[in-house]
Amino acid sequence: MSEEKDNAGIITHPPVFYVVGLLAAIGLNYIYPLSFGEFELARPLSYIILLIGVVVFILAGMTFGKNKQSPSVHATSVKIYTGGIYAYSRNPIYLAASLFMVFASLYFDNVWILVMLIPIFYIMTSLVIKKEESYLENKFGDQYRDYKKKVRRWI
Repeated sequence: MSEEKDNAGIITHPPVFYVVGLLAAIGLNYIYPLSFGEFELARPLSYIILLIGVVVFILAGMTFGKNKQSPSVHATSVKIYTGGIYAYSRNPIYLAASLFMVFASLYFDNVWILVMLIPIFYIMTSLVIKKEESYLENKFGDQYRDYKKKVRRWI
């Protein structure tokens, strides 16, 4: 007997995709180093991007905390968040994780980390976000479709 789960049915936690991408980038950089070169603003810019990422992550986390809901893709969604950071991005936690990757790329002068964001965006969109969107449309109907029309997927 199989039990139906009330969630998007994502295969694994999304941070796994970012960690795998980061590890692949480190490996690629070991084999064939790619640098930004003499980009003097890399470190200061990386700190700004890190700060933005931390703020976005905290704001998204506060929304879940205030509503006593887990941000896990395996948790049941009880409502659609449309205020706060969710008024600007439907996926602020994924946006924050992507900003952390950009930070790491600039901070550690590793272009591969930035390059790995391309397959990560594809994987996140096709294997995670589209499943989440389908789940939320089925669960919340027009309320979620209206939200999608007003707020972009990333930024």
